[in-house]
Amino acid sequence: MRRHAGALVAGLCIAVLSIGFVGQAASEGAPLRLLLVDETKTFLSTMRVGALVGALKRTGTFDDPLSEQDPPADTALFDVILILPRGLDDGSIVQIWLLSEVREQAKPGVWPAVETLSFVVDQVFEGVGGAVDVTEDLWPGFLWLAYSIKGWTR
Repeated sequence: MRRHAGALVAGLCIAVLSIGFVGQAASEGAPLRLLLVDETKTFLSTMRVGALVGALKRTGTFDDPLSEQDPPADTALFDVILILPRGLDDGSIVQIWLLSEVREQAKPGVWPAVETLSFVVDQVFEGVGGAVDVTEDLWPGFLWLAYSIKGWTR
């Protein structure tokens, strides 16, 4: 347990220190809407999710996913969806799904944000899983389509 906690602390320190320069480049324009779907169950995963949200808030790229305020009606749809699957806890899944439109169809600013998010996820979840987006696997594309059909995306 101590070894895992040490690795977690080291990963979080790296993520927080690296956010400054990555976030500045990606935070141009209005914040994007991010839906964070957390299916994890363990204490360590909860700590990682908290660190992830804290790091993302520092970038200024995304609206605060933990805000208690409802977004304005015209921005209620999501630009990016991040899914932390249940299998991360037991190692049965090592992919963290990062959903968005493909680069050619995405609105300006989405892909720099996706790259920032991918970097931060990889740092925070190092050794547990890594971000996989629509350019790397078909599954994120299928999930994006499913959320789009439901009317959750822009």
